[in-house]
Amino acid sequence: MKSINFEALFNASPNPYVLLDPSLVIMGMNDAYLRVTMRTREELMGRGMFEAFPSDPDSESYKQLRASFDRVVQEKVTDHLPLIEYAIPLPNGQGFEERYWSATHTPLFNDAGELISILQHTVDVTELHHLRNFAKTSAFLSGPSALIETDMFRRAQAVQEVNQALSRERQHLQELFEQAPGFIAALSGPDHVFTMANAAYRQVVGRSDLVGKPVREALPEVVEQGFTHLLDRVYRTGEPFIGRGVRVILKQDSGEDSEEHFLDFVYQPIFGRDRKVSGIFVQGNDVTDHRRAQNALRESEERFRAIANSIDQLIWATRPDGFHDYYNQRWYEYTGVPEGSTDGAGWSEMFHPDDRERAWKTWRQCLKTGEPYHIEYRLRHRSGQYRWVLGRAQPVYDEHGQITRWYGTCTDIHDLKQAQEELRESRERAVQSEEETGRLAAMLAERVSELDAANEEIQRFAYIVSHDLRAPLVNIMGFTSELDNAQREIQKFYRKVSEAKPDLVTPDARAAIESDLTESIGFIRSSTAKMDKLINAILKLSREGRRVLMPEPISMNNLLEAQHHSLAHQLHERGAELLIEPVPDLVSDRLAVEQVFGNLIDNAVKYLDQGRPGKIVVRGRDLGMSVRYEIEDNGRGIDERDYERIFDLFRRSGTQDQQGEGIGLAHVRALVRRLGGTISVSSRLGEGSTFTVTLPKYINMSSEAA
Repeated sequence: MKSINFEALFNASPNPYVLLDPSLVIMGMNDAYLRVTMRTREELMGRGMFEAFPSDPDSESYKQLRASFDRVVQEKVTDHLPLIEYAIPLPNGQGFEERYWSATHTPLFNDAGELISILQHTVDVTELHHLRNFAKTSAFLSGPSALIETDMFRRAQAVQEVNQALSRERQHLQELFEQAPGFIAALSGPDHVFTMANAAYRQVVGRSDLVGKPVREALPEVVEQGFTHLLDRVYRTGEPFIGRGVRVILKQDSGEDSEEHFLDFVYQPIFGRDRKVSGIFVQGNDVTDHRRAQNALRESEERFRAIANSIDQLIWATRPDGFHDYYNQRWYEYTGVPEGSTDGAGWSEMFHPDDRERAWKTWRQCLKTGEPYHIEYRLRHRSGQYRWVLGRAQPVYDEHGQITRWYGTCTDIHDLKQAQEELRESRERAVQSEEETGRLAAMLAERVSELDAANEEIQRFAYIVSHDLRAPLVNIMGFTSELDNAQREIQKFYRKVSEAKPDLVTPDARAAIESDLTESIGFIRSSTAKMDKLINAILKLSREGRRVLMPEPISMNNLLEAQHHSLAHQLHERGAELLIEPVPDLVSDRLAVEQVFGNLIDNAVKYLDQGRPGKIVVRGRDLGMSVRYEIEDNGRGIDERDYERIFDLFRRSGTQDQQGEGIGLAHVRALVRRLGGTISVSSRLGEGSTFTVTLPKYINMSSEAA
C-alpha cells in the first residue's frame, strides 16, 4: 500500500485551513484559505493572526475570536464559532470587506500530550447570511424567493458536509488519544464521571468498563488513598495538581492481589464557557519500573557506602581517566580536609612534596596500562604530620574489557617504616648491644605480625567486596528486569540472522545466546540474595570502625560493675555468679573497652554448662606499660583446634544452640587490635575457658591504623 501524502491532501482540500502555534503565529495554510482571504502565502507566514487580520480589540468580533482561541489553549478542547462577523483587508490596501464566517478551532498535541498547534477550519458564509436576511424581508413568496430558498438549502447542505468532515477529524483526534503512550482520561462534573479513558489508562487501573461511571464506583480502592479528595480540590479551586512518583494501590479485574504502582500525573481542570470548572483532564505515566530500579540502585549504593565508611582503611575510587570522585569517611577523618576538597587532581596536594612526582608518574603509568597500582608515599595527616602509607588500587572491567572504575585503599605503615628505619640506623652505627638489637627485631617482628594480621583482614574484605559484594552490586546495577525482554529481542534477532545468514553466527555466539545468557540471569538472582546476607553481617561487625578513638581515664572496676548490673537478670536465670576482682585502670577509648568486655562476659554467660552452677571471674594485672585482663568461666569449653578459628568472621565452635552469626569474637579482636592490644584463649572441653586481653596502659594514638 502506497503512503498517503498528507501535505498534498491538505493543500488540495477545497475547505480553507490555517495552522497556528499556541501563541497564534501562522505556521501554514492551504490554497483554499489563501483564496478565501485574498492573501498570498508570503503575506501570512510567520505573522500573528491578529497582525495579519487586524481588528479593533474592543469590537465584538475581536473578542469572540480571541475567546475561542483562548479556550482551545487553556482547556485544550475543540471550539466552534457557528457565525462570526469579521472584516478582512482587501488587496493593495483598498480597505476592508465585510465577511461572515463559520469556524472550528481544533487543538493538536505531541506524544507527551502537550499542545503544539491549533488547526482552524473556516467557512465563508457571507452570501448565505445575506441571502437569509434578504429572504426574511422579501414580500415575494415564490419566484426569486423560491430560488433563494433553494440556493440556501444547497449551501446548508454544503455546511452540513463540512460539519461531517469536522466530525471525522474529531474522531481522528480521539484515536490519537487512544493510542497515546501515556495514560489519559477525562472526568466530568463534581462526581468525576469518566467520559474518556485511553488504552494506557485502562491498562494501569486494570479495568475496561470505566466510561459513564464516577471514580468512586469505577475505582473504589483509590477513595481511601486520598485521590478523590484531590479531584474534589481541583474541581473546587480550579487549580491543577501535579504528582511525581505518587504511590497508589490498584486492584485488577482478574481478581488478583492488589498491585503497587508509582505514577507521574496531572489533574488539569477543564473550564466551561462560563469560566467555571466543568471537569478534569487526567494525564500521566506509570513510572513503577523506573522507581523500583532507582530504589534498588540507591539501596545498593547506600549499603556499599556504609561498609566503606565502617572500616579502618582509607578507600577511594576514580573514573576510568583517573579522576578521583569518591572517598570514604575514614579518609576525611584521617586527613582532616573538607569533604570534596581532594576530588579530581586535588588529592595530589596531600602528598609529601618529595613524593608527589613519583606518585603521579606511577599512577599515570597504571592508567595507561591497566596494571594494579602499588606504591609507598607520605600522606599528610590531620595533625599536619606526613605519615607513610601503602597505596593500592585495582581496575574494574566491563564485559567488553574496558576499565569502568578504579578502586583503591591507603594503609598507614608509618610505624613499620619507622621501625625499619631504626633497625637500619642501628645496623649502620653497629653500636647497639645485642639486647637492643633483639628489642628492635622483636619490635619489628611485632609490627610485621600486626601488619600481616591487618593485611589479612584487608584482603578478606577486598575478597568480599570483589567476589561477594561487588559482583552482586554490579549485577543489580547492570542487570535489571528489562534483561528478560532484552533476551527475547536478542534471541528473536539471533533466529532471523541464523535463518538469513547462518554463516555469521559463530559457535561462541550460539553458545552465549542459547545457554550462557539464561545462566547469567539466574546468577543475578542468587548473587543478589547472597549480597544482602553478607552486607548485613559485615555491617554489624564493622559498625564501630568509622569512629575516631577518644582516649580517657577509665576506672575498670566501675566499668565492670556496670556490666555486672546489666547482666544481673541473665545471671539469676542461669543460677550463675560473676566475681570481679580488683583490676588495674587504663587510659583508652571507653566505648571500645565496654564492647570488648561486654562481648566476652556475655559469651561466658551464654555458654555456661547447664549441668553445674555457673561461675565467671574477671581479674587483672599491671605489667608496667600494659595491663592484662582475664575472663575465666567454668562453661562448656572450646576445642583446641578452634582457638584461632573462633576469632574469624562467621566462624563458631561447638554446639550451635545459641543465637549468633559468628561475628562477636571477630568484632572483639578487631577492637582490641585497634586499641593496640592482643587477645588469646585457653580452654578445656567440659571444664571452661579463659580469654586473656592485653592492652597498653596508655593508648598510643600515633599508631592508630588508617
